[in-house]
Amino acid sequence: FGWVTDRTIRIKLCQVGYVGYNADSLKHIGQEFANKVIPTCIRENALERILWHKQQGDQVVVVSASLGVYLESWCQSLNLDVICNQLEIHNGVLTGNFINGDCGYLEKVNRIKNKYDLTKYSTIYAYGDTPNDYPMLGLAHKKYYKWQEMN
Repeated sequence: FGWVTDRTIRIKLCQVGYVGYNADSLKHIGQEFANKVIPTCIRENALERILWHKQQGDQVVVVSASLGVYLESWCQSLNLDVICNQLEIHNGVLTGNFINGDCGYLEKVNRIKNKYDLTKYSTIYAYGDTPNDYPMLGLAHKKYYKWQEMN
């Protein structure tokens, strides 16, 4: 109904679901998820596009509001850079909070700009499929929303 934003849901779910959870246990679960589940759910056209960019010699960065606990492992398996939500750990236990807040909306842009000098790239491609991606798409020369090229 639009009563609560996806950002609020992400933050609250992590605060409730992960507070007090053992960080090593979740890392192990995340790696299993990355190995067994993500390959079965990734869109075929998305994986093809990633591999096409890699063939072109492009630097590919996955920018997501998803959790690094699983996304980093999957990206590492394909030799991709990643910017995503990081869960805070204190003494080996998750606090339920994100390090540096939620990586969604405009924060995607901030983190991209903090990590990369965009002036060094002659053509920047960006792909998105939710309104969460709109600010990031604004950085690109070639932008695709739900696989349709935008002007």
